[in-house]
Amino acid sequence: MAAGCLLRDAAGRVLLVEPTYKPNWEVPGGIAEPGESPRQTAQRELGEELGLDLPVGRLICVDHLAATPRRADALRFLFAVDGPPIPVDALALQAEEIRSARYCTAAEVAERAAARLARRIAACLAAPHLPVYLEDGDPAG
Repeated sequence: MAAGCLLRDAAGRVLLVEPTYKPNWEVPGGIAEPGESPRQTAQRELGEELGLDLPVGRLICVDHLAATPRRADALRFLFAVDGPPIPVDALALQAEEIRSARYCTAAEVAERAAARLARRIAACLAAPHLPVYLEDGDPAG
């Protein structure tokens, strides 16, 4: 189980972070620790990765990832972080894990993020009602 945060700027762009340990960009977030709820995970990762002490808002997405030969079924939760946009230069990036951060348009998200995450973000931005339920990044049902 993992959880992430969706932060947007005044232009509606999405904050992505560039991890030091893999090629694709991500939303701030990570894997849940034992006994941690998805919301707690998102809150902890927001503080660890960006140095932000902001309340995690409403649930906007649950995405089920089907099992593969390399991993079991997984759930990905995405939460909104409401409030005024945070300038990138105000973030305290966790240098060991995060190389950089930037607000990205939908096209830039599609270029930088893994395809499943790009689909997840696009589904959330396009949904008339939230939260959305996805399977492998695509709307289900």
